[in-house]
Amino acid sequence: MLMMAAVALPSWGQAKKVEIVGNPSVKDDQVTIRIKVKSIEDRPVMGLQDTNFKLIVDNKELPFKTKDWKSPEESIPPPAWIIVLIDFSGSMNMRDSRGTKKITGAINAIRQVTKVLGERGGNTQISIVPFGEPGTNCRGYAVNQETLNKFFAANDFKLKNYLDYLANVTPCASTNLYEPLRKAMRFLANAEDTRFYVPENSPQPQPRLSIILLSDGYHNATNEKEDFETLTTLLKRNSNITVHTLGYGLTPEQLGRKYNLGKPATRGDIGVGAKKVPEAEFVDQKRLAEIARLTGGIAEFSGDAEAIAQNLQLFLNALLGEYEITYTQPNADRGSRHNVQVVVTDKANQAVKSSAKPYMITVFGRSLPLTVRTIMVVCILSAIAFGGVLPFYYWGKHLKQEALGD
Repeated sequence: MLMMAAVALPSWGQAKKVEIVGNPSVKDDQVTIRIKVKSIEDRPVMGLQDTNFKLIVDNKELPFKTKDWKSPEESIPPPAWIIVLIDFSGSMNMRDSRGTKKITGAINAIRQVTKVLGERGGNTQISIVPFGEPGTNCRGYAVNQETLNKFFAANDFKLKNYLDYLANVTPCASTNLYEPLRKAMRFLANAEDTRFYVPENSPQPQPRLSIILLSDGYHNATNEKEDFETLTTLLKRNSNITVHTLGYGLTPEQLGRKYNLGKPATRGDIGVGAKKVPEAEFVDQKRLAEIARLTGGIAEFSGDAEAIAQNLQLFLNALLGEYEITYTQPNADRGSRHNVQVVVTDKANQAVKSSAKPYMITVFGRSLPLTVRTIMVVCILSAIAFGGVLPFYYWGKHLKQEALGD
């Protein structure tokens, strides 16, 4: 559906930025690079073909075969750790624009995404964390080290069981939007955790770290502005962690029309009475967009469960949607240094070039195949046998006969 949308909306297929992600992977004389393509709207450009890519190695175009190119759907995703913060405030019991209970729509959307991830393979670990402040007859949903650390592989049956459990829980809390996000950021920012931060001398790639914040409300604390400033500092300090935000409900424009405000709804319009927006219906689209922008993430707004699932898939494409090209390095000499660039021609026939990425060949080209090495060993042993052992044997036999003759 996202690919169809990219065709329907030309700007989605128009490349703005091409990036070679991480460092090129070098094995013998084989080099593999992963490429991320973003649109003008800073969304991942999907649906490109191998003919849209041109490889530039050491400032010269290097042809590659179609079989050596992989789309994001074909390539194995890079390792990733994803925390999904899901709002469990009482308003999640309300119905969305299509009549589905919001919490049911959100859980079902997460199921669809985990199913897709499980089919793609790779090492993607997901933690689903409900959040909400306690209130009257509600104990709330705490966000701490224990709840954040419940990671499951996308195809783990334990994740399915946990989603089944959450689907039967009735949300009842109030929304504290910033504190759960702050705790999740600090959890993933722990540089001593080797799951999230691979040692520099390790051959393993650095995993992708991301938080998906799904909420149908707003931060209702009295000191909202100060809380947001504190959160902003933390988000800027940890630029390697991407936060995608997803608002679930009516947009400020829709709320303005529904309650005859004559303008898009703001926090000041929340209240009771004529021309006021009920607290349970207001979603802070502005703050959610600011949070995503500060981390290079995507902010989306959905009014129904179907759109929620599409946007979650969009977030995963932004995080894991990378093209892959493998090629043979020409004249691969040990210790030789090279650089690679990629040029992508998008659907609008616009060419965008990536920055150059350096790499080094660490061995003398490709190692010989096993059959060739076996033949070489047999030949060497044969040469030793016929050139050394046999002559020595006959020479010793000759000396023995001469000694007996004397």
